Amino acid sequence: MELKKCLVVDDDELGREIVAQYLENVPVVDTAVGGRDAVEKFQAAMTEGAPYELILLDIVMPDMDGITAGKEIRKLEKGLALPTDRQVKIVMLTALNTPQDVMQSMLAVQSSAYLVKPVEPEKVHKTISQLGLRISS
Repeated sequence: MELKKCLVVDDDELGREIVAQYLENVPVVDTAVGGRDAVEKFQAAMTEGAPYELILLDIVMPDMDGITAGKEIRKLEKGLALPTDRQVKIVMLTALNTPQDVMQSMLAVQSSAYLVKPVEPEKVHKTISQLGLRISS
């Protein structure tokens, strides 16, 4: 499936911009400055009938961390009774390359994958491809 709309969530402005640049061929790349912003943008996209297919979500953020935001997003999807195959794919971004942090985020958020910062374009594209999404060139 072609990736048409994604959300990049990171409290670090440079981090957001870099990841968004890696996705320059995706028609819609929105950004959010924190977990609360991400949940609001996700909810608005669902309400508008133009949901995100992918969210790249930083774990450590000050206002609402990525795990909490991911749980809120999953709760919204559950409220809409979305089947699993229609749920947004979430890739957790972390600077914490410890197995327990990664496992906690994967289980708590039911994320599809994770990437360790600094994120490289090849790894982003490979991960997206492994999720069954493709970016047109």
